[in-house]
Amino acid sequence: MTDVSLPKAIEAGPAPRPASCDPWKFWGSCFWTGAAILVWVAVQLLVVMGLFMWSDVGEGLSNADVETFSAHALTVSVIAIAAVPAELAVIWLAVRLAHCSFAEYLALVWPRRRDLFLGLGCVALMLPLADLSSYLAGQPIVPEFVRTLYTTARAANSIWLLAIALVIAAPLAEELLFRGFMFRGLAVSRVGVLGAILISSVLWALMHIQYDWFFIGHIIVIGLVFGWLRWRSGSTTLTLILHALVNLTSLAQVAFIVERMS
Repeated sequence: MTDVSLPKAIEAGPAPRPASCDPWKFWGSCFWTGAAILVWVAVQLLVVMGLFMWSDVGEGLSNADVETFSAHALTVSVIAIAAVPAELAVIWLAVRLAHCSFAEYLALVWPRRRDLFLGLGCVALMLPLADLSSYLAGQPIVPEFVRTLYTTARAANSIWLLAIALVIAAPLAEELLFRGFMFRGLAVSRVGVLGAILISSVLWALMHIQYDWFFIGHIIVIGLVFGWLRWRSGSTTLTLILHALVNLTSLAQVAFIVERMS
């Protein structure tokens, strides 16, 4: 009999789901992703308002305008950490209503060794290419927003808090929503895997409104690579690790640049 087995690259992907698990398709995934984003944004706004009102009786930033206050590392760190539980609660509710396991739906499994090494190799290639493209385009290697975060965190002795926000909170919230929940539903819908990778990557990039279009383009490319790795490995844990690594590397890079300049 003719061997009709599929290539390993095509065989790779999420493990078969239990019969009782019926993932949300296109519109359901879009609705719940939008709900999670709205809750995430609402919590951040409430935290900013609370911090700004509290600072009026505090020190240092009591007379700062809202824009400057919102870009301060302490503010960014607190809102990034505080918004994670609310967003994850929406995702958990959506998964429960689909009668699925949270870990299985979001593909929270440890990646195979070869996929982990492949992911690390992709990051090792992407980061220098991103810096090179910034240099050739006449753009700063480190975005001004990131530089401001580091300098204000250093002034407030809160680099440790910024590290928690960037390396733990942000990857957790973003990967579980976009490469975990949204990807899972879109991949089994009419848009398929390619559509899931593209849509989740673009939407994820557009969430980074603190950057200009040049750096948003960088984020789209990273999202496409992460989406492909998510499909190939069947593991959102892999992209979560890689996302944390990218943010940690960026933090170390800006620290080196700022400290060297000073």
